Amino acid sequence: MNIKLANTLFDDGVFSAMYKAGFITTKVFTYREIYLWVNAQVKTRGITKNLAVLEAEVKFMKDERTIWRALNSFDDK
Repeated sequence: MNIKLANTLFDDGVFSAMYKAGFITTKVFTYREIYLWVNAQVKTRGITKNLAVLEAEVKFMKDERTIWRALNSFDDK
C-alpha cells in the first residue's frame, strides 16, 4: 500500500471506522507507526535503515522480521 494513501485514510478516519466495524485489525496502525518511525530515524538522524530496524525492534517490542514486514507493507511511490 502507498504510504501517502494510508496517511490520508488515517487522517480522514477511514481506518478507524474500518477497525470499529471489524474489517481490519490493529496491525495496520502498528505497521504504519513502525514505517513512519523508521523512516523518520533514517532521515533525521542519518542512520542506516538496518540500524533503525534494530532500534525499532526494541522500541516497539517486536521481532526484527516483524519490523521488516511492516516496512515492506508500504511503499513511497
